[in-house]
Amino acid sequence: MKRVTLGLFAAAVLLAGCGKETIREVLVTTPPTEAPAVEVSKYDQYLTYLYDSSAQAREWEESKLLELGSLVCDWFEGGNSVSGLIDTFSSYAEGSYDTEFYAVIMAGSVTLLCPEYRDLVNAQL
Repeated sequence: MKRVTLGLFAAAVLLAGCGKETIREVLVTTPPTEAPAVEVSKYDQYLTYLYDSSAQAREWEESKLLELGSLVCDWFEGGNSVSGLIDTFSSYAEGSYDTEFYAVIMAGSVTLLCPEYRDLVNAQL
């Protein structure tokens, strides 16, 4: 009986060793798979930028923030100046909190939504 028990024990040890080796071989020879990169739209990047840059942005609805960004792009597409946009935003501002928020809107817009106007804005600042 001891012989059978020892034989079964030896077989179990050998099989366990084989199993570990097989797993090790699989881990060493199988290249890691990379998750597909998730593409983030320019609108999501813009919203993230606003949320990261201005606490006031969290008080606005996403649709309104996107509308403001589109208005900035339309403003420059119409050939208008940075100072004109600053004057327009200033007329709605009620202190430095708002002024900072509108500056973030303009920066986020020309950086992420309509980068073709970035050089124009930099030249006028």
